[in-house]
Amino acid sequence: MGSIRLVPVAEESLGVRAMCFYVETPDLRLLLDAGLSLAPRRFGLPPHPLEFRAARELRARIAEFARRSSVVFVSHYHYDHWTPAFRSWYEWSSEEAHREVYEGKLVLAKDPKNNINPSQLRRGHAFLRSVEGVAREVRVADSAVLTIGNTRVEASEPVPHGPEGTRLGYVLMVRVSYEDEVLVFAPDVQGPMCEASLLRILNYSPQVLVIGGPPLYLSGSKVPEESVSAGVSALKLLALSVPELIICHHTLRSADWRERLEPVFSAAESVGHRVMSAAEYAGLEERLLEARRPELHRERPPSEEFLEWLRLPREERASTEPPLD
Repeated sequence: MGSIRLVPVAEESLGVRAMCFYVETPDLRLLLDAGLSLAPRRFGLPPHPLEFRAARELRARIAEFARRSSVVFVSHYHYDHWTPAFRSWYEWSSEEAHREVYEGKLVLAKDPKNNINPSQLRRGHAFLRSVEGVAREVRVADSAVLTIGNTRVEASEPVPHGPEGTRLGYVLMVRVSYEDEVLVFAPDVQGPMCEASLLRILNYSPQVLVIGGPPLYLSGSKVPEESVSAGVSALKLLALSVPELIICHHTLRSADWRERLEPVFSAAESVGHRVMSAAEYAGLEERLLEARRPELHRERPPSEEFLEWLRLPREERASTEPPLD
């Protein structure tokens, strides 16, 4: 795209759980889903020190792009999509980090009262309390449109966080257009698994689509295999329809995601389209740290000092920065 600039800020392919992107047009500077998180346990293991280092590094990167932005978007209230005001090293969050993201901004946020599950309802209200007196303005984004100059930002109606009827609640997608250029951001739709979400994305007619792919690592355990297969099938259709497809988030928690999505890559290649990770789009090295957690613990064992930090009581650990250097 010539006038819409897209920058991956934090994401699984960059080393953390996140789906944070920066979008710039001649009229607008927008930060999408400014959060990150580390899985407390995966493969029976805690995060490796390299994951905490990535969290520290990418938290600073989020702050950098927040300083450039005038608008911040919150698609839903999972902690890897917004920055809470409490201290947590797993989110590398704090009151200061929270203010760095939201202070003085126009915040477009998922409705915290409607089309929301109980856990996100609690977090949504906590978010509203935390940005009161910090953000310049907070607007409910569900089905809302923001027009600035020749730039139009259109949020979707709430769509399922995965398949229809999921207990994980709802998320918002965003269509950003400038003249005849169209970018779509579709976080945590997991493929999408929901046919209505797929049709909405196709109707948006994006040239570039940033999408949360299916959780391959949960197939057959926490997520039915048929739901994951539906997400992969949707990605294949999108690969045939969208010139540039950036697959993100849950999918990249599997080290073999490219092999398992081979039909998607083949479909794109057949029509001259591209499928890539966020890191690849940015021209950066892919760092699938969570997916490689067992390998990291085996080949680069954490120091005894770090292991002692992990054994601290929760409150003491929260107030003590992990020893990483």
